[in-house]
Amino acid sequence: MKFASFVNLLLTLTCLTSRAQQGQLYDNTNYRAIYFKEACDLIAKNPDLLLLDVRSPGEYADTTRYISSRIGRLKGAINISIDSILTHYHDLLPYKDRTILVYCSHSQRSRAVSRLLGDSGFTKIYSLNGGMTEVDRESDASFPCKESLYTSNLPYRLIGPEDAAAFIKDRNNVIIDVRPASQFNGADTAEITNVGRIKGAINIPGAQLDRSIAALEKYKDKPILIYDLYTSNAMTVAARLAAAGFKNVAVLFNGFDTFLLNFSSTSPVRKQWITAAPPYQLTGVREAVDLVSHSPGLVVADMRPKDQFENKSKQGFFNLGRIRDAVNFQDASQLEAYLRGKPKNTPILIYGAFGPAMSSMNTGPVVDLSALSRRLAGEGYTRIHLLYGGIYSIVWASANVDGLQDAKSILTDHDGLY
Repeated sequence: MKFASFVNLLLTLTCLTSRAQQGQLYDNTNYRAIYFKEACDLIAKNPDLLLLDVRSPGEYADTTRYISSRIGRLKGAINISIDSILTHYHDLLPYKDRTILVYCSHSQRSRAVSRLLGDSGFTKIYSLNGGMTEVDRESDASFPCKESLYTSNLPYRLIGPEDAAAFIKDRNNVIIDVRPASQFNGADTAEITNVGRIKGAINIPGAQLDRSIAALEKYKDKPILIYDLYTSNAMTVAARLAAAGFKNVAVLFNGFDTFLLNFSSTSPVRKQWITAAPPYQLTGVREAVDLVSHSPGLVVADMRPKDQFENKSKQGFFNLGRIRDAVNFQDASQLEAYLRGKPKNTPILIYGAFGPAMSSMNTGPVVDLSALSRRLAGEGYTRIHLLYGGIYSIVWASANVDGLQDAKSILTDHDGLY
């Protein structure tokens, strides 16, 4: 590819990746997207391999103002952000025939850069599936070289669901839930936040931390796990505890919802360690795939606007296809009418675009899927599953999470992102 063509392609894709996720088929024959175990083998067999981190300098150094994006990096990586690849293109030319492993936070930017490099003549380009998000989420067993590769400038550790499950089983450890009391107790006015809590957790809302630190002194030398619904508030609290001299502080990476969805609704972890759960099942990708594949009579309720369901949204990142056999409903009353007369034990899978409460970016009506799920439970339906991350979670996981490649099998008319 001529350099001028490279520049034009770069500018186009940089513009795309600066917005929300786009309908771009980044994977092609000029680079390979690989999972962690293969990445470990690649690194071991190529001592001259270049690790290329294409996040912003702030993300790379754990100094970005977005605290939830402070998630560490891989040792030895050089940092050239996606929007400065053009400036540093000639610096990369010496690596044109060497092995390069590109990564970012979620693998969207790394795929874009990998495509650019592959299309411009670089011959051994790999993109790390899932990026640093999956690095932090995965256990050492799933990512064998994680311990030797991972580093951060954080004063606390980030641990994923599997490691957190092991942590909470040790009664010597301390678990602190920093959500508001209403969310901790499952009584918040925003139904989306009423998702349960870890048994044995102490509730210390982040806003009350300053007047609670003295009471926490007795735990100063104990292992402490901090969590909230997502991550950022827990990370803020963890940093303040570390600054106050607490020695062994960890944060549940990506928050309680990610922890919850890592385990099926029938798993021992959910049954033994989760309490105050809603009267419907919060469902992750693995469980959704199994439901669609093995549940006779399943009602798959797609609650997105019609244009998204039909892949006709003017905002391309909403055109993600649909789940197999889904029926599109525009509001709760349409779904309730469809269910009328069906047995109360009918399995129901409800989903939107990205999460339970549809994004304000959406065209069409906003549907609170958490409130809808609770409403159906109140009407006596006993097998309601809410796909917590929406159809996007299916699409993303199918391309980025080892063991969930079969998630793509339940998608229909999916032709974007990966």
